[in-house]
Amino acid sequence: MAQDGTGPDLLAAAFALIGDEGWRSFSFATLARRTGVSRVEIYRQFRSRGALLSELTRRADEAMLAVDEAELAGLPPRDRVFELLMRRLEALVPYRAGLARLAREARADPSVPLLTACRLERSLIWLQDAAGLRHHGLRACLARRMLALAYVRAVKVWFADEGADLGKTMAELDKQLRRVQNVAGLREPRARRAEEGEAAQPA
Repeated sequence: MAQDGTGPDLLAAAFALIGDEGWRSFSFATLARRTGVSRVEIYRQFRSRGALLSELTRRADEAMLAVDEAELAGLPPRDRVFELLMRRLEALVPYRAGLARLAREARADPSVPLLTACRLERSLIWLQDAAGLRHHGLRACLARRMLALAYVRAVKVWFADEGADLGKTMAELDKQLRRVQNVAGLREPRARRAEEGEAAQPA
């Protein structure tokens, strides 16, 4: 769906083009020819290739943050993070071909990680906030590094996961979050774990 409700979705078209021709070969002139949208209109929406990444991040983050708080209530921290990240990945499916090509080219183009790192950092701050985790200070910064590692490893599986329910991605993300849960602050508070343990004991 286009941003203004009419015409093609330029962001989706741009990432389809990136999937076909690559990030380094991408041009707005080619996007204009492919979509039939004038270069002036494209310029109004995207002043640079970096603006494409910013808009994609915005859409993914909005999808992640749109979760009903009632769905997260009562879940342990790791499960809250899992739900939020899966919503983000589900929202990115229409752009997957372009993102996969971008990831491949990042190995040879150091500018690509620089373009994406700061955006992911901001997204993870919002993730921590939405999940009820500490999101400021050195410990929170270290936690984000661990969350980023878990997310990136899950994304590598997501690139090839054609299942309608993204089952392989879900399994990988769950595995990675379990690996980093101590450092990433995803463990249940000790007091709550103790209460649940007492409740589970027979009377």
